[in-house]
Amino acid sequence: MSSRMQKFSSRKIAAAVSLALSLTFGGVAAAADENPTKDELASLEGVWSFVQVKVDGKEQPAGREADRMIIQKDGRYAVVQGPRITHGTIKVDAAHSPKHYDITIGNGRLKGLSVLAAYELSGDTLTICMPLGGNERPTAVESKVGDRRLFEVFKREHEDVKDTLIAAGRRELSGTWQSVSYALDGKKASDDDMKKIQLVFDAQGKTTALNEGKVFLASTTKIDPTATPATIDITFTGGEGKGTALGIYKIEDGVLTICRSAPGKPRPAEFASNPGSGLTLMSYKHKTAGPKILRAVP
Repeated sequence: MSSRMQKFSSRKIAAAVSLALSLTFGGVAAAADENPTKDELASLEGVWSFVQVKVDGKEQPAGREADRMIIQKDGRYAVVQGPRITHGTIKVDAAHSPKHYDITIGNGRLKGLSVLAAYELSGDTLTICMPLGGNERPTAVESKVGDRRLFEVFKREHEDVKDTLIAAGRRELSGTWQSVSYALDGKKASDDDMKKIQLVFDAQGKTTALNEGKVFLASTTKIDPTATPATIDITFTGGEGKGTALGIYKIEDGVLTICRSAPGKPRPAEFASNPGSGLTLMSYKHKTAGPKILRAVP
């Protein structure tokens, strides 16, 4: 092989090795860059109670004793305020001073709203500051009269995240739900039939399904709101059903949607009932609305 060809081959090999190394170590660097965010979210994971709230610099009631903000390590959060639960996601960036805390609200009247906030975490104390109206991120985690900010201080409680979310989910499900739609194996029931059907959850997760006020199904339920999507296991205890049906559920804009399999069959992966699937897809509208709560952002 000529020296010219050897040089050309060497250049090609060196370039290929350089590219491979850059891809390899670039991937490692990208993965390493993600770790601080994951670590920061892990440090925020927990159950937090309201200690102090200021709106526009003015002191507000901190909330009921049972009110909680629950943060999962993947960035999903739930704020429990009386009978109302606000869900959403947070994105954090600890590289700034103060640290960045971006909120996206997932339900309720502020659904879809994104807010650029700032936060400080010191031991078991979390302080969050965000704008009221507009979306200019605060440059300091503080509150002064007339600053048009929401300022909140939280204390970490020694409560299990999953158990607290299950309790919140039970509260969110409890009450009477009016049937809106029903499909089994892709076949839909009539609107007239839906007007006759109601589903009632109690605080422990026991349910009764009513047809014109008469019970035709009874069950106990087990839920896991930390799953994606949230799961529900329905064990029939009376009426026409037998066994345990595995399902998924969601609550959006006051509508409860449940998709479940027949007892003994695998849990569905999506909210759909197609011909031949054997899945039941149901939706219900909550008959009783909770009181209006203005503070719905963590």
